[in-house]
Amino acid sequence: MNQNPLLTLDALAPCGVVLPTEARAALDTSLTLKARELGVQAFLLWGKFTTSSGRDYYVARAYNGTKRVDGKVIVNPGNKFYYSVDCAEWLDLEPVDGKLGELCGLIDGKRWLTGDPAHEYTVMEQPPTPDPDPVPDGDEPPPPPAAPDPIEHKLTELQRMAAMINRINAETACAPDGMYVTDAAGNYVAKPGFFVRYPDQLSSYVAPTGNLGKAAPGTWGLVWDSFKRVATLRSFAYPGFFAYYSANTNTIGNLYFGNGLRNEEVGFV
Repeated sequence: MNQNPLLTLDALAPCGVVLPTEARAALDTSLTLKARELGVQAFLLWGKFTTSSGRDYYVARAYNGTKRVDGKVIVNPGNKFYYSVDCAEWLDLEPVDGKLGELCGLIDGKRWLTGDPAHEYTVMEQPPTPDPDPVPDGDEPPPPPAAPDPIEHKLTELQRMAAMINRINAETACAPDGMYVTDAAGNYVAKPGFFVRYPDQLSSYVAPTGNLGKAAPGTWGLVWDSFKRVATLRSFAYPGFFAYYSANTNTIGNLYFGNGLRNEEVGFV
């Protein structure tokens, strides 16, 4: 039931998720070699970011298993993202979270990535206005304190791309409901003998945001091919994200091929 990058590309090709011949040929070798180099369980294609220059970024992730701790899924050491411009050489994509992730969210949400890893974005952060000092009884309150000057931050394109990956995963990383369980060692693994009873229904799938059948109308779509017995899901919040489940082979996969920007009008379409 684990994802196979090339099988996923084949399954999602009708959705427009396709790679140039030379890129696909490079993937066939580079993913295996990189997994061996890193010593991880798998090295999987995550997707592709289209850029304003046409010099697109391919993204892959090193997968080394996950655990469920106190109800939360925790990644094991070694899980990390990488990027490439040719699907042959993969470079580290340093993780972005916390404050840095919030700052990346201040970048204009309509600006595409440039295709230049060294490109820098400037964002201005407005610090909170300090609380006024307490005023003794009977005294006249002083004028409110002046708002502090904005703080300038420089962010790299790679930091922004890592933040985009986090946001996309937080809304779209979907799988059949009940497919994964916790084993005796605490590892989060595929359930043996699992199958989807109603693969043609959104309610059979879950994402970090909850059951897809309960998502806001217009957020997700599903197409069921009764001949191939394959369900294809797509996110309208992040156009370019597609996932599939094959009832014949009991396999899943997903990829994101887009500009990284969220469709903020998804609730109105």
